[in-house]
Amino acid sequence: MSSLGFSLCFVLGFTTVFVLLGASATALGQVLLGYRFEMNLIGGGIVILFGLFMLGTLRPAWMMREARFHLDLPGGRVTSAYVLGLAFAFGWTPCIGPILGAILTVSAASATVSDGIALLIVYSVGLGVPFLMAALLTESLSVRLKSIGRFGRYLRAAAALIMIAMGTAMMTGYMSAFAFWLLETFPLLGRIG
Repeated sequence: MSSLGFSLCFVLGFTTVFVLLGASATALGQVLLGYRFEMNLIGGGIVILFGLFMLGTLRPAWMMREARFHLDLPGGRVTSAYVLGLAFAFGWTPCIGPILGAILTVSAASATVSDGIALLIVYSVGLGVPFLMAALLTESLSVRLKSIGRFGRYLRAAAALIMIAMGTAMMTGYMSAFAFWLLETFPLLGRIG
């Protein structure tokens, strides 16, 4: 199998875990639907905390821990790539945790189960595209990664600031107002999903 095929199996592995997390968080959110105001306050606070964590302003020890689970799977197999993707979803939390946590929080606070699954599929596709592109461009990419790496710090800070703004909007009720404004301004968005 080609490196693209193995990468696709890897992406399917972590997508499986993220979609299950999204469905679970959204199902729990539906149970708590009667507490939407409180959920928006708590959820917004969590998203702000994740944004502060990404900025480096907040570094609690419990979020800096790492857990590892070692399996001895022979390489070069589809199953190994899929299991590695599953492990990636659980083990790479310090890097993707704040953004994933924010998506799960938004999913639980305001979406249906199908919307929660859709949010996590979109997240997984976005996370998976670089892996698939890297598999396609393995040789030429290794030379260019060194020059691209310096922009990662700025992208991370921008994502953190967006998360803080989103959390604030959730807590103040502006998230709903912004969603309605988007739907009125871009009616095409209402037909998506």
